[in-house]
Order: sequence, then structure tokens, then C-alpha cells
Amino acid sequence: MVLRNYWKSRHKSRRFPTLCWIRPGLAALFWFCVTQLACGAGTVGEAKFVVQKNAEFDVTYNDTVTSVNQTIYAFNHTISRNKTEGVRVTVDVLQQQLESPILFVIRQKQAVMSFQVPLILRGLYQRKYPYKHVGRTLCQPPTRAASETQFFFVDVSTLSSQGTNYQLRVSRVESFTLQTDKKFSFTASPSQPQFFKYVFPDGVDTVIVKVNSDVNFPCSVMSVQDIQCPVYDLDNNVAFIGMYQTMTKKGAITVQRKDFPSNSFYVVVVVKTEDEACGGPLRFYPLRGDMLIDAGNRTKDLNVVVSPAINSEKYVIGMLFCLGIFLSFYVLTLLVACVENKRMKRREVFENPPDISPAETASLLGKNGDGIMTQSLFLCTRCSFSHLFGLSAVALHASACIPKLTRALWSYSILC
Repeated sequence: MVLRNYWKSRHKSRRFPTLCWIRPGLAALFWFCVTQLACGAGTVGEAKFVVQKNAEFDVTYNDTVTSVNQTIYAFNHTISRNKTEGVRVTVDVLQQQLESPILFVIRQKQAVMSFQVPLILRGLYQRKYPYKHVGRTLCQPPTRAASETQFFFVDVSTLSSQGTNYQLRVSRVESFTLQTDKKFSFTASPSQPQFFKYVFPDGVDTVIVKVNSDVNFPCSVMSVQDIQCPVYDLDNNVAFIGMYQTMTKKGAITVQRKDFPSNSFYVVVVVKTEDEACGGPLRFYPLRGDMLIDAGNRTKDLNVVVSPAINSEKYVIGMLFCLGIFLSFYVLTLLVACVENKRMKRREVFENPPDISPAETASLLGKNGDGIMTQSLFLCTRCSFSHLFGLSAVALHASACIPKLTRALWSYSILC
């Protein structure tokens, strides 16, 4: 009996600790369920509504976006392998004061591009310049098919609880591909950069890309980039890839075919937020680090033309022409030296006649001394008679008479 009571008391003592741990666990589970129900009710109250629209090109869409609704615009266009057609997205925000920016995400087949509006671009000393009018050109993915229909989507969202009005327009860029020796005019700004495609024609290995403008400022940048996505076409990333050059009125970059495996490249033109890079003044100084500065009108009209550069044959022809000019001076100098040397030798012969032997003297004088006068008179008569036949005959015979007369007179003076 004593043993039975002892066993029951020990069994009861083991059961009580388990009950003590179960009660707090049930309380924690109940509290967790209550909080989840409350959070679920809040989530249901703030559920987002996504609306997808089939959109068309060259149509302006005026819509409103909030934190609880999101709009997706679906576009489709046909691209071909032999023709490149640009697509440009233009966005305008109509409200002056914004609680939060609007985020635009463009999803393509092989690329994704996103930007916010207002677009904040930074300048020197971390100045912030907001732009509410934004225009971007989409990167063109390559295709192997002769013709293909591709879709891309424009997602519009924001974290602002207040409704924000915006305008969206998607259009085609007809003159997206530049032609050789054909000028193309366009307009660019810091928030609306432009880029175009150029394909090397057959037989052309080197071209010169020239960008011109009628005004010095605002300062701009021209860049040459390979055909790839993304295209760096903003002031804060245009120098990341390819070749670039800051410019005011004129800029030029020489491009070679061997540097681009696809035999084509992009010409990117960006207007800078400030003119300090081109030697211009700095007008604004921030009072606070987070203060937004109105940049004003920084739109610039430009034109671009791509022309073939001179090839290696023209380089060789130019070098040979310059070398021929130098050689002609050397040849002319050599000819003048030869003629002058010959004249000097003839003058020495006339001034210093050679010694005449007695036999030659006797042949000139004849049998007696009177022969010298006879010979001299005969020679002079011959010279005067030749004058009747013209100036050329006189020069010819005089050249033969004078040396003989000189020798005769010289021999006569020796004999005397």
C-alpha cells in the first residue's frame, strides 16, 4: 500500500512540469495568429492593382499613377535583319510638386532600361538638377531572322500615395541609321540624349564622324560606342565605354572598321548639365547639399555627318608628291651646277690658250710671214660674210673664227 502511494505521487510530480510549458506555448500561438490576421487585413486594404494595356506607337497616353495601382503598356513592332528602326520613349510629368518620383521600366527581349521622373542629374560639387521632360532611345537587339515581331513593355509605378499625372508617348525614329556624306539635324538636352547607328559601306575602312552646332554652349559630348546594350547616353555614364570627346561648336572622331567586329557603331550625343568641362562658367552654387537647382533651357541644335576618310593609297600618293617636289629641287640644283662648271671650263680655255707647236704655227702662217695676214683676212672675211645669213650663223662661225684668229695673232707675236 505504501509502495502504490509512492508511485502515484511520483507520477503526478512528473506530469505537472509539462502542463506548465504548454500554457505559455498556447498563449504565444494565439498572439501570433492575431497579429497575422491584422497584418493580412492591412495587406488586403493596400493591395496593388496592375492594369495592362495594349498600346500603339505615336499615341500620347495621359494617365495617373499611385502607390496602389500600376500600369503596364504593351507594345509590339516588327524588326528586320536588313533594316534598323529606332524606338524612342518620351515622358512628361505635369505636376510641379511630387511626393515621390515615378519609375519607368522598359522591358525588352534582351535588354532592360529604367529611369525615374523627375530625372536627377548631378553636376560639379554634387549639384542636383531635376528634369521632368525625359526622352530616351531604346537599344535595338539584333535579330537573325529576316523579319521578326518583338514585344516590349513599359511599366509605370510610384510609391506616392497621391495621384501623379504623366504623359507617355512611344514613337519610331525614321532616320535612326545615318547615311554616308548625308547631314542629319537633331535636338538634344541633358534629359533627352540622342544616338544613331552607322554601318560601314563596302570598300570603306575608315570614316570621320563630325558633329557641328551653331552655338558654343551648352557644352556637349559626342561618343562612339559598339552595338551593344545598354547604351551609355547620360551625362554621368557616357564616358564609361568607347571613345568620347567634349565639344562646343565642332567635334570629330576618326573610326576604323577593324575596331568594331559588327561593322557598325552608335554615334551618341549628350548635352552636359554644366559647361565647366568646356571652359564655361559655373552660375549656381548650392546653399544646401540636397537643394535642387533649375538648370534652365539647355536644349542644343546639332547636326551630324559621317564621311569616308582618305585611304592608304591617297596617303602614299601624297607622300610621293612631297618627295618628288624635294627631289626636283635637288635635280635642278645638279643641272645648274653642271652648266656652271662647263661655262667655267670654257672661260678658262679662252683666257689661257694652250701652247702652239712650231708645226702648227707653220701651218697657220704658210710658206712666208705674209701668210698670217692672209689667213687672218680670210678668216675675218669669212666671219663678216656669215653675218649675211643671220644671227645663228654668225654665232656658229664666230665660235670657230675667234680661236683661230687668236692663235694666229699669238704666233705672230712670238715670231716677232
